[in-house]
Parts: sequence; C-alpha cells; structure tokens
Amino acid sequence: MKISIILPTYNRAELFLSRAINSVVNQTYENWELIIIDNNSIDNTKQLVSSYQDNKIKLIKIENHGNIAKSRNLGIKHAKGDFLAFLDSDDYWEHNKLEECVNILTNNLEYDGVCHAEFWVYPSNDKIVKQYGPREYFNYEKLLTRGNSVSLSAIIINKRNILEVDSFSENTNAITAEDYDLWIKLTKQNINLAFIDKPLGYYQIHDSSESSNILRNTTAIASVIDTHLSNNKRLLKIALANCWKNAGKQFYLNYSNYESFRAYLKSIKYNYMNISIYILILSTLVPASLYKFIKNKYK
Repeated sequence: MKISIILPTYNRAELFLSRAINSVVNQTYENWELIIIDNNSIDNTKQLVSSYQDNKIKLIKIENHGNIAKSRNLGIKHAKGDFLAFLDSDDYWEHNKLEECVNILTNNLEYDGVCHAEFWVYPSNDKIVKQYGPREYFNYEKLLTRGNSVSLSAIIINKRNILEVDSFSENTNAITAEDYDLWIKLTKQNINLAFIDKPLGYYQIHDSSESSNILRNTTAIASVIDTHLSNNKRLLKIALANCWKNAGKQFYLNYSNYESFRAYLKSIKYNYMNISIYILILSTLVPASLYKFIKNKYK
C-alpha cells in the first residue's frame, strides 16, 4: 500500500520544514512518497528539499494567492498512492505513524481511513494529548452542529474518497476552514474512519493565535455551515450558535474578553434559549489569566 503525503509550505525552511520532512524520512513504513507544494517561498526551501537527495521526495511550485486548498489539491493531482496523508509544514509525526495506520487499514478493509490522537505542542513546549472522535461525532449532522472534530495532519484516507467529493474547496470564503468543509462532504458520503487513541503526531500551537485569526477562521466556518445547511433553517441556527460560542471561548483564552463577549452575543442571536451562553457572557467579566491560574491550580 503506497501512501502519498502532501505537505504544503511557505517560507518555513528556517523554522519547521526540516523537522516535518525528517519525520517522514524516518518512518518505519517505507512505501511512501512525499509531495511538497511550495507557495513560491523566498527562503532556501528549494535547497533544503534538494539536500535530501531522495527520489521519493518531490517539490512542486505553485502561486496559491493565500489559498492553501489550491496547494493541497495540486498535491492530490500528482499523488500516485492509493491513500493520502496530509502534513502541515509546522507539524510532525512519530516514526511509526504510517506503519500503525497501514496495519489498521490492511487488517480492517471496511475502513476508508484512520485518524489518530496527537500531541498538541504549545510555545512553552508543554504538550497535551488531543484525542479525536469518538466515531459517532464524525458524521454529517454532528460535524455541522458541534464543529470540527479531527485534525488534518492526523488522518490517512483513501484517495478515491477524496476525489469523489472534488477534493478541497477552493472557494475563498472557506479559507482556513477548507478541511472542515472536506470532512462534511466526506461524511455526507458515509465515509468510515477508524479512530485510535494513540498519539502518533505533533500539532504545533503558535503564539500567532491572534483575535483577527480567530475571527477570520470563525467567519470561514460560518460560511461553510451556511453552504451545507442553507435549506435546513433549524439546524443552521443551532450550528451557527455553536460556531460563535466556540469562537467566544477561543477569544477568552486569548485574553480578548471584549471579542469573546461579542461572539457570545452573536451566538445568542441564533439560539437565545441556550442558557449556557448567558453564563459564558458573565464569565467574560473575569480576566482569563485568573481563570487559567485557578484551573491550573486545581486540575
């Protein structure tokens, strides 16, 4: 079973790219190809990739104009493997990630793919284990009403399934939420994923989780939700209410109490009967630093 790994990058040669590539090169499972899609980096990305002198590693140039879905879709077009894996240039894998996932797929032919747990790595180098699933949350309605429940770098999936739903959406309104849109399209086709609790990869959390990025991502998520639920007003309201509630929580943990308050107000607009939102609104009166201190002290 050949695995095609698609890795989009832009000016990451001096930071994370070599770590990501090394985590692929050092895999215990050897039947893979690595397709690096470079968005016309101006650093030494080309030289770094060339230094590996490995014919299983391919470098393809693109100008994606800030739309990473175009990079991933280009990688899919060039992929020769039966299964696809996605790796962001700032993430990396355990050396046995491919072997563990391939073993599951070859011994359980009913599965279309595998999703494993990850270590989330914070700027302080603290690590927590993030588990995805359970499988019953990875369905069409739950994804829309509860939000995204999987990580792109944690999944291996049959290429056929990706092509059947026209790969990643390149709609500019979906930028930063194109993976979420893909999962929704796949669950609509009743894709069957295996979920394992073993962490086999590392997801890098950055200091750059600024309020503007949270707002941009939430707006993209809301656009994806609206696209899929435009004909179901009841579920649309539930989904958008939860979308903005999640945004409020993210703003709060990024010390943006005012933006958190505004997001919760948007959530109420879609579902004013949700009592928990009113409690969350009151919580914005408490500094996030105090909340985190109390949480860490008594966890």
